[in-house]
Amino acid sequence: MSSLRAYIITRILLTIPMVLILLILVFILLRVMPGDPIKAAMRPGVPQEYLDQIRHAQGLDRPLVFNTRGSWATVQKPVVILYDEHDPTSPPVMLALEGDRLPITDRYTEGGEDWLRVSIDEGVPVWIEKEKLSWLRRVEFHFEPVEDAGQPPVEGDWEQVKLLKGGVEGWAPTANFDVHVNIFDSQFFNYLWGLIAHFDLGTSITLRGRPVAADLALKLPATIELSIAGMLVATVVGVFTGAYAAQKRRSAVDYGLRIYSIVAYAVPIFWLGLIFQLIFGIWLGWLPVSNRIDTTLRPDTIAEVFHLQERLTGPNADKILAVSDFFSNFYIFSTIITGQWKSLGNALLHLILPAMTLGLYLSGIFTRLTRANMLDVLQQDFIMAARARGIPERVVVYKHALMNAFIPILTMFGMQFALMLAGAVLTETTFNWPGMGLFLVERITERDFPAIQGTVVFIALFVATVSLIVDIIYARIDPRVRY
Repeated sequence: MSSLRAYIITRILLTIPMVLILLILVFILLRVMPGDPIKAAMRPGVPQEYLDQIRHAQGLDRPLVFNTRGSWATVQKPVVILYDEHDPTSPPVMLALEGDRLPITDRYTEGGEDWLRVSIDEGVPVWIEKEKLSWLRRVEFHFEPVEDAGQPPVEGDWEQVKLLKGGVEGWAPTANFDVHVNIFDSQFFNYLWGLIAHFDLGTSITLRGRPVAADLALKLPATIELSIAGMLVATVVGVFTGAYAAQKRRSAVDYGLRIYSIVAYAVPIFWLGLIFQLIFGIWLGWLPVSNRIDTTLRPDTIAEVFHLQERLTGPNADKILAVSDFFSNFYIFSTIITGQWKSLGNALLHLILPAMTLGLYLSGIFTRLTRANMLDVLQQDFIMAARARGIPERVVVYKHALMNAFIPILTMFGMQFALMLAGAVLTETTFNWPGMGLFLVERITERDFPAIQGTVVFIALFVATVSLIVDIIYARIDPRVRY
């Protein structure tokens, strides 16, 4: 096996524990915060039963790491009455019939008592006490009556319904059930397995039932466009100012560019964005100061332009349309291939100020790094030989020296990508840019705990993937990197 191939395999294997550590840190940090995330996301005065149902739907009623109380309970008696509390004098809620397999949401084992709280999930026919049905209507838990349900198996005012939205929970003594324990049926392992098996980033609380991954798929193209444009600005400005500073070493230009590199990195990125908005948007009126494109110039999707809905048939048509809709959100890419030139020009105008803000903020790092590497390369023998042969100084500096100094700079791209996404949060908020950064800020404002966790995990995975790609490219172009 070649050393390059061995290095790539080793680097990929090292990425796995790094990503796992990131997941664990995000999981722990978001759960050690004080307060109830479900209650924080709801309006004041929401009934506790409603909060419990949302907590069960989010999987937050499971133990944190290991489950020892039980995961499932199978009914062993012909009929079991489930109560509102772990007390037989509390109001009855619903009936569980022999053979029903119900998820356990809580367990009470104090004072010699042993009670289970179990849940009836959506789509399952169940006998519910009519007073409880009134509560379901008030909290908008939809259900439909079961036709030809017959008589209830016990006396009382019961009605059999099928839940269409939400679930119902109730307490009963543990002796009525056969408890099945799965120690890995916990918040952490369920989240980890869902992420690995289905790339499930959770579902939103404030937008009940909406997958976080679906929202991120809509926001990711805007953030990628801004990040690429910002990195281009940072590269062009940073690399060439660093090279020029090295060429004019110890001159006034050198000192000025070194001061610029410090100031660019020290200036708050949101302040820089506001200044650009004030100068180029308000005073001069040259550029738009918010949003990604004018509403009237929003481009048609790729599917609409090429009439893919009519042309595509077969089992994979929906998947192809979904992929085309995803790439349609890359406005610059989609407007070029569909020939929507007015929309392209408007999108580029909206991109200039956010890209300048983000790129100039990062350019100071590349200025200093390029200057340091250029000074080292300019003192090497092959540069002296090139000058002795009479090669023009501009060619020596910007072709031979810069290309050799660029290899260490490539590593900085991967390292600064995480900083770029962090800066994108502030930049997108300043310019109302509809990307992942603004989405994260909105979810934090609304205290949408699963959406925050899913977004942070996705950004961590994205940064780890980009760092891996940059390291592999670095190893490919620099033969000295072998491990």
